[in-house]
Amino acid sequence: MSKKMASILIAYGGGLAGLGFVLHQIAPVFGKVTFIAGLVVGGLCQLWGIAALAGMKWRAWAVLTMIAVAFVLLHQTVNVWMASAGENSASLTVRLLVVGMLVLTIGMLMYLLHGERPAEFYQKAATRNPDPFSSGKEPQSRDTRSKR
Repeated sequence: MSKKMASILIAYGGGLAGLGFVLHQIAPVFGKVTFIAGLVVGGLCQLWGIAALAGMKWRAWAVLTMIAVAFVLLHQTVNVWMASAGENSASLTVRLLVVGMLVLTIGMLMYLLHGERPAEFYQKAATRNPDPFSSGKEPQSRDTRSKR
């Protein structure tokens, strides 16, 4: 994980915790689970970002954290939009805030999975170098057989 990605992960963690706190202040009934998830996941994202700045190269724990919070926020989003018709209806601000948190989480997950990959990562397998242990700088050998 690069330092840029680690910095973005730290900023996301702080932002998610802040949005969870704002949601809890606006609508305590709907924001309890989102507030707890925002604080826990925000703290974990800060931890993974600091660990990445300290030299951790892999992103598996950060990706697993993002997947878990995406499911929690998806559940909360459905609950908020379903309850908008009942007597415990949430305001439009609460609904948009929960949707915004979900969109940010999915965006961060996509960035962790696909961000900062080398260009050869996205090439089809046929155009890649057939020898996975070579650096790719060696000249390709030609077929020396004569054609009949």
